[in-house]
Amino acid sequence: MSDPITEADLLAYVDEQLDPARRIEVEEHLAHNPQAAVRVMADLKDRDALRLLHAVPLPRPAERLLAAAGRLERALGWQGLWLKLRRVAAVVTLVGFGWFAHGQVGLGISDSEASPKPPAFVEDALHSHETSLLRARMVSQPEVEDYDPAEILAETGIRLPPLPKTWQVRDAQIFPSRYGHSIEIAIDAGDLGRVSLFAAQAPAFDVIAPMPARFEKATAVYWQTGHLAYALTGTGSEKALERAAIRLSRKLQ
Repeated sequence: MSDPITEADLLAYVDEQLDPARRIEVEEHLAHNPQAAVRVMADLKDRDALRLLHAVPLPRPAERLLAAAGRLERALGWQGLWLKLRRVAAVVTLVGFGWFAHGQVGLGISDSEASPKPPAFVEDALHSHETSLLRARMVSQPEVEDYDPAEILAETGIRLPPLPKTWQVRDAQIFPSRYGHSIEIAIDAGDLGRVSLFAAQAPAFDVIAPMPARFEKATAVYWQTGHLAYALTGTGSEKALERAAIRLSRKLQ
């Protein structure tokens, strides 16, 4: 039995000071403790941002700006104004650095951050949803309503959330995905209509709260817990779909 995960272990994990075996134990702990995982992910993001800032040198202010500030300092002889001009030069430098980083290394506010691009597994979820609708229309492809979450977990390592009692499973299939196995469950979900619950293995540990991704013919609300990724896809109300996804994600905690 491994030792309990402590705060020191979490800090060492962020600082990359753990041996591989202990890192795996910490990641297993985080996979079952979403609140701790969210905090660790925030620390990792801050760490990487600081590393990136230190790795990219700040550009020197424009020579004409420095020359103009020097002329004003000599003409006015006012130290206070010079200090203000130096602050202005620093602001101009930082603004210039922000645009430089935006174009070169992805810092600053970008279109992708304002409207983040969904992870690759969301595209897999959309394709699986479309496949389930195709199967539902085909007489020669009978749907399979019975499925065993415990057996699926044992065989694939994918944990499925309990579904609301009012939801009726219409089909359950195992598909290959780009990172391993995936599960697609087609459901009649009351007011939400026909929805698909997609679950798959993710390439890297992460914690993502439920977020909507809009497509031409459907909306997917996706989330990730540890090494498992999920998406609830349908054509009903986006808000209702998001509420349902949040309830499902909480059942995995």
